[in-house]
Amino acid sequence: MATVLVVDDRATNREFARATLDLGGHLVLEAVGGREGLAVARERHPDVVLADVLMPGMDGYEFALHLRGSAETGDIPVLLYSANYRPDEAGPLAEAYGVTRVLAKSGDPGELLAAVEAALHDRPVPPRERCGTELVSRHLKAVNAKLLEKVHALDESEARFATIAELSPIGIVVGDLDMLARYVNPRLGQITGCTADDLLGTGWLRCVPADERTAVAATVPAPGAGIRCHGRIELPGGTRWLNVHIGQLSDSEQRPVGFVATVDDVTPMIEAEERRHAAEREREERERRRMVERFDSLARLCGGVAHDFNNLLNIIMSFTDFAAESVGAAAGMLLSPAEAKAIRDDLEQVGHASRRAAHLTHQLLTFGGREIVQPTVISVNALVEEVCGTIADTLGRHVTVAAELDPDLRDTKADAAQLSQVLVNLADNAREAMPEGGRLRWRTGNVTSTGDRVPPGEYVHIAVIDDGVGMPPEVVEHAIEPFFTTKPKGQGTGLGLATAYGVVRQAGGHLSLESQPGRGTTVHIYLPATDEARRGTDPQSTAHPATGQTILIAEDEDGMREVACRIVSNAGYRVLSASDGEEALAVLDRHGPVDALLTDVVMPRMNGPELVRALHQRFPHLPVLYMSGFAAPLMTAQGVPEPGAAVLGKPFTKAQLLEALRATLARHPEAAAHP
Repeated sequence: MATVLVVDDRATNREFARATLDLGGHLVLEAVGGREGLAVARERHPDVVLADVLMPGMDGYEFALHLRGSAETGDIPVLLYSANYRPDEAGPLAEAYGVTRVLAKSGDPGELLAAVEAALHDRPVPPRERCGTELVSRHLKAVNAKLLEKVHALDESEARFATIAELSPIGIVVGDLDMLARYVNPRLGQITGCTADDLLGTGWLRCVPADERTAVAATVPAPGAGIRCHGRIELPGGTRWLNVHIGQLSDSEQRPVGFVATVDDVTPMIEAEERRHAAEREREERERRRMVERFDSLARLCGGVAHDFNNLLNIIMSFTDFAAESVGAAAGMLLSPAEAKAIRDDLEQVGHASRRAAHLTHQLLTFGGREIVQPTVISVNALVEEVCGTIADTLGRHVTVAAELDPDLRDTKADAAQLSQVLVNLADNAREAMPEGGRLRWRTGNVTSTGDRVPPGEYVHIAVIDDGVGMPPEVVEHAIEPFFTTKPKGQGTGLGLATAYGVVRQAGGHLSLESQPGRGTTVHIYLPATDEARRGTDPQSTAHPATGQTILIAEDEDGMREVACRIVSNAGYRVLSASDGEEALAVLDRHGPVDALLTDVVMPRMNGPELVRALHQRFPHLPVLYMSGFAAPLMTAQGVPEPGAAVLGKPFTKAQLLEALRATLARHPEAAAHP
């Protein structure tokens, strides 16, 4: 092992030489320049000296000459290495100064180790000449030639940099440690719309977002890390989106000497992305409008079908009841008990089928948003907790239920009974989607929509999440449509999600699905948030006024009119009837005031609401009971009847009609139609 002194003004060169010599098992001393190298050599007397040729203040030749000229260090072998001189180029002058060997810095590390080993065994080479004129002249010529090469190389490098900077598609800034720009390329002027003079000094900081300029101006970027800024900048040339990267400039000793910044104008990309997002939003909005139009068309169809079916079903159900009553009266006189029972059983089958059909029409009306509702201000959290308690036993032990309810959830206004049934149905759907078990989660929260998924506004969000089998996109697309189902025939009507959609839509909200095969389903419900105070239920009158009053019945369907007249008259009321609104007015002209009006909503020539307005001009306090299978003309957009309107949905039973009629008369005890 030998002690080797490495003399080089560049830390990276010294580090490389140390690493190589360490591999050879040598002890390494370091000196930054020639004078420091001489001092170390005198103090430590190394076995070999390795020195750079080009060094500031004292180059390698002078260092070798001074080393040889001292009795203390004259016997130390000297190796020169250089990245600028070729060994054959530096050799003659080096030999004259007593240098053992000249090496190339780019050479094989093994060559350096071999040279050190050889120098340890060879006698030092004495200088052949002293500082004579010829030697000095040769020295100066060699140094000047190399400096000239360096100047030319530097000029070429600067020219290349200038060309690259001027042709660069990005802005370039070069400055000092005070973060003041000393150079900016032409592209930066094109980006900013400013002159070079405007951008020098602190002018270039206008490319940095305003809220970051102070920090950037006072911060020298860390080595390697740099500073990155991105933002929308208002510039003389217009509004631009800029990406700015600021890096540190360092010298050979890795000391910071300045900064370089690149400014990339990404405005075209940002604008293209914004156009893409706008087009995507427009596409989604068109798709949403298409879906709404499709569901509106289906809703109108369902409403019309439900109206006609409800009339027919009411007739079937009522005449079935009439027939059952007649059979009961004839039993024992015209029919044997066995015959009467057989007929009653048959009629019960007819009634059962009619009630099932009535439930289907009820669901169709709900999907169409034309079911009569009773909205109240409700706590969604309380409703979810109630439903969780209700379904706990029906879901089974293989399904776990978890609720993540926002304690600050706002209220909404909806029909509590309908919304509760929707949540129960969704829970049941989730259970069926998890035959092997899983987890059902309820999540609530307040949402402010900007229009991406639902129209802008404040909403209460309910998410019903299951871990079930999920649905492919083609099923999700049609899942809300009425009568669409993937269940085997006879195991579902396909109205569950359609009904839920109708209830939510009628409350002014929105329902959407997210699902993937094998990854479960999430049903999102958005209901308008409200700050309206909750109210208790109004007490209902239980008074049953005596019968005997005169009731005017207006109904355009002959069979339905006969049903209503028969039920009301059999209950002890006096009945007047009309087939539409105009005929009802004519009946009043002939017979005088009545105690109440029972009218259909949808009728030709003059519908129910128009008839009521005409009658209330003459009898302002006349009690009115509407009956309808499709009460659209009477309802607001949210499915709420007009203020003060009492509505009996078709199909109805005898008991329901009579109870509704009694309640209507009881709410108007003055029944002030009579003079």
